Amino acid sequence: MAGNDVFPAGLARRYRPIDVLGRGGMGVVFEAEDTRLRRRVAVKVLSAVGASLPHEMQRRFVAEAIALARIRHRGVVGIHDSGFDTLSGTPYLVMEMLDGADLSLLGAGGALSVPAACWIAAETLDALDSAHKSGVLHRDVKPGNIRVSRTGHVILYDFGLAVVTEQPRSTRGDDRLIGTPQYMAPERIEGLTPVEATDLYGVGACMHFMLTGRPPFESDPEEFGDLVLRAAKGIPSLRSRGVAGLPEGLIEAVDALCARDFRDRPTDAGTAAALLRRWADGGKEHVEQLITRHLLQGAPESAHPAEAPEYDWSEVDVTDVPVRRLLPDALPRESAPPAQDEELWERPPGRRPGPITLSEVTRKLVHSRMTASTALSRQREAVGLVLRGELQEAAQLLSGVTPFCEETLGPAHPTTLACQYWQAVCLARMGKAKKALELFAWISAHHGQGRDATDA
Repeated sequence: MAGNDVFPAGLARRYRPIDVLGRGGMGVVFEAEDTRLRRRVAVKVLSAVGASLPHEMQRRFVAEAIALARIRHRGVVGIHDSGFDTLSGTPYLVMEMLDGADLSLLGAGGALSVPAACWIAAETLDALDSAHKSGVLHRDVKPGNIRVSRTGHVILYDFGLAVVTEQPRSTRGDDRLIGTPQYMAPERIEGLTPVEATDLYGVGACMHFMLTGRPPFESDPEEFGDLVLRAAKGIPSLRSRGVAGLPEGLIEAVDALCARDFRDRPTDAGTAAALLRRWADGGKEHVEQLITRHLLQGAPESAHPAEAPEYDWSEVDVTDVPVRRLLPDALPRESAPPAQDEELWERPPGRRPGPITLSEVTRKLVHSRMTASTALSRQREAVGLVLRGELQEAAQLLSGVTPFCEETLGPAHPTTLACQYWQAVCLARMGKAKKALELFAWISAHHGQGRDATDA
């Protein structure tokens, strides 16, 4: 394990850490041995960079534990224990250790057979049916959160965005736009309250991925705003994806799961699962062969990059994060991130470097749906992506937010400057040092104007 992957001392009295399954900016997932019951487990440890753990992260962590504890189904990752370390106070979850591989890896080599795709989707829907009957919405169904075990069983995991439906809205935390646009239902993009059918849409989007070998939407990484706008319109018919030989009834079933209006989707997950099983004969055997072949090829079992946890962090609140630590050592550190509550500064002559921008049409469409509040939320979400090492995704998100902030809030507004700062961090970490330095210099001059240089 890396030296900075600290396993809580109190927790170590029972669980012996063996390896790191994944890590992110806000925590680590360990493989560990339960010395009392002599079994392997996955221990998810939440930790913040900085002095304190943001309240919203603690709330979501506890919510994930509560959601998992409510569900008892073979297709949902099992939770063994949760709590706060007795010595450090660090929140933790102890879950069953999953073998196999994520669907995002299995589908990366091309389209799956119809029986295999329908089997995986039907099993996922069965798991969702159990979750929904337990009063839990997953809200982040995508290939990276669906696990296929070595024996061909399908397990839904990462309930970090889950909500318990009977909770009053005031206790659920905020409703930021969090998730992957490729698999996000239109009503979520529009900020509406998620319903059971919202999860069904995610399964339909996964069907597109499995049957075509490609995400539901293919986009230029620089045009995140365009991707969001297309996703808000809903996924086009599976028929338009150019896959030959698909049964007409299956196309209609997938299109129903992906209906733009959630009221046009199947009534519940159980009904949708029964519908897809019509084409799932032999699917489990296909899946067993697929996972065996995948593992024999020596492919890694986790679909997430090394810096992202297997049970991914779904949201990061970075209000208290000392972001200087995120800067590459090769870059100057005088460009401290602007605080959100500081006074406005005067804009210097000229225009700032603009390395990541949206097209004019896309910009107008995206901005018409954005407010100052959502801009701040998305800026914080982008910082969370940077902390997890998901730089391309962060850059895409900022490409839509920054122009809005410049034009609507003003070039000297703290949120605008913060977005520019994190764009520079992304550029630096992606190896675009020249552009990053230009942007850092701009921010440094803008942020420091009229102030004592020692506080920059």
